[in-house]
Amino acid sequence: MTRELKLEMTLIEGHAFVLIRVGDDGRLADRVLYQGVDTRFFERLWIGMEVDEMPRVTPMICGVCSATHHICSALATDKVRGIKPPETAQNIRAMINLGIHLNNQALHLTVMGLPDFLPPSEKKRSVFKLLAARPALAKTGMKLMELGHRVVAVFGGREVHPINAVPGGVARPPEEQQVKRLVEEFDKLESDLRVFRDEALKLLEESKEKVKKYPNGTKFMLAVVDEKGGFTPLEGKAVVIDEKGNVVKEFRAEDYQKVFEEKVFDYTYIKMPVLREYDYPDGGMKVGPLARLNIVKTYYDEEADELRDRVLEEWGRPAMLPLLYHYARVVETIATFHLIKRYLRELDFYSPPLREYTESVKGEGIAMIEAPRGTLIHHYKADEKGLTTYINVITPTTFNAVAMENDLTAYFRGKDVVSMDDREIYADAVAIVRPYDPCMACATHTITEKQYGKVLIVDKNLRVIREVVPR
Repeated sequence: MTRELKLEMTLIEGHAFVLIRVGDDGRLADRVLYQGVDTRFFERLWIGMEVDEMPRVTPMICGVCSATHHICSALATDKVRGIKPPETAQNIRAMINLGIHLNNQALHLTVMGLPDFLPPSEKKRSVFKLLAARPALAKTGMKLMELGHRVVAVFGGREVHPINAVPGGVARPPEEQQVKRLVEEFDKLESDLRVFRDEALKLLEESKEKVKKYPNGTKFMLAVVDEKGGFTPLEGKAVVIDEKGNVVKEFRAEDYQKVFEEKVFDYTYIKMPVLREYDYPDGGMKVGPLARLNIVKTYYDEEADELRDRVLEEWGRPAMLPLLYHYARVVETIATFHLIKRYLRELDFYSPPLREYTESVKGEGIAMIEAPRGTLIHHYKADEKGLTTYINVITPTTFNAVAMENDLTAYFRGKDVVSMDDREIYADAVAIVRPYDPCMACATHTITEKQYGKVLIVDKNLRVIREVVPR
C-alpha cells in the first residue's frame, strides 16, 4: 500500500503542498511531488482584451514582483505592435526591474530565507525571531527592501503594480527631485548594505553543515544574459548549462517553444517546463539567483563579482546545492544596489522621445527577461484589431517546480520517512523549497489563525491515516 505525506508550505507566496508518497516499508515509494493547489485563470481571462492594456493588467499576477511582469509585458506588447522603444524609455524600464530585484532579494532573505538558519531550538521561525536574534541583519534588510520599492515607485509610478511602461516606451520621466532624493538615499544606505552583507554571510557561514545537508537533484540551470554574457534587467539571450557547467542551449525568446515543453499533470495546476530532448523530470531546470550566479559572466559590479567567485570557489563550478540560493541573493542584493546607485547618476531618463507607437499590429510578441525569482516569459498574439487571441505566461516558479521535486526526491530517497519526527520532515522539506522563493497564487494568500504546515499520512484511497502538525 502506498501512503502519502502532505505538507502545507508556509513562508512562501501563496499556497502549495509537498506530497511524499511512501510504501509499506515507510520509505519513499516514488518521486516527491510539488503541488500547486490554486489557479487564477489569468491566461484565459485576458483573451479578447486590447493588447495595449496588457502591461497595465499583467502586474496583477503578483503582489511581490509585479514590476517584472510589467516590464516583460511591455516588451512583448512592443513586439506585437512591431515597435522599438527609445533608449530613454529602456533606461527607465531597466530601473523599474532593478528596483524590484533589490527589493525582492532583500525581502526573501530577511522575511523568508534567513529565519530558517536560526538555531533548531527556535521552533517558530519568522522575521520577528530574526529581528530578536540578529537585529542588525533584520533592520538593514528591511531598509533595503523599502529602498527597492522606492526605486519602483519613482520610475514605475507606484511601488506595487507599476503603470509607467506602455507599448513603445514609457508614459512619463521620473521627477528630477525624486531621483536626486534616491541618489542621497543610496549614498546614505551604503553602510547599511555592508552591515546586511556581513551579517547575512556570517549567519550562512555558521550554517555550512545545513547547506551541505541537502543535495542537488537537478541537472540543468537557465538564465537570461546580455550580449556580453552579463547580468541584465531587460532582454537578452537564454543560456542553459548542465551540472558540469557546460553550455547545452543558447536561444532567443522567439524560440522558447522549440526548446521547452510545458508538461501538464493531474496532481497540480502548475504547468512544468522541461527541456524537450530530456523530458520530465530529467529536463527540469533551476532558475533564479543561483542559476544567474553560475551563468552570468559579470554583474558589472566588482564587489558582487568577487563574492560570486568566492562562492563558486568554495562550493564548486557550478554551485548547485539548493540552499546556495541564499548566498546568491546576498550577491544580487549587492549587485543591484550598486547598479542602481551608478545608473541614477549615469543614465539618461529625460531626453525625448519617451515613446514610439503605431496603430498597426504585427500580430505576435514574445519577451523573456529575468525576474527576481528567475526567468519569465510573456507570449502574446493579437488580431488586426489589436485584441488578444493567445496568451502564455511562464513564471519562474513553473520552471523551478520540477527542480524542487528533483531536490526533494534526492534528499528523501532511501529514508524511512514514516519513522522520522514530524518536525524533522517538515523542517527538511521547507529548507529545500524556500530557497527557490516559490510564488504560487502570487498576490493571493491563505490566511488562517495558525499557519502551521500540515502533514497528512493517507492511504492509496486518500483516506487520512494520521494528521500531524509540527509545533
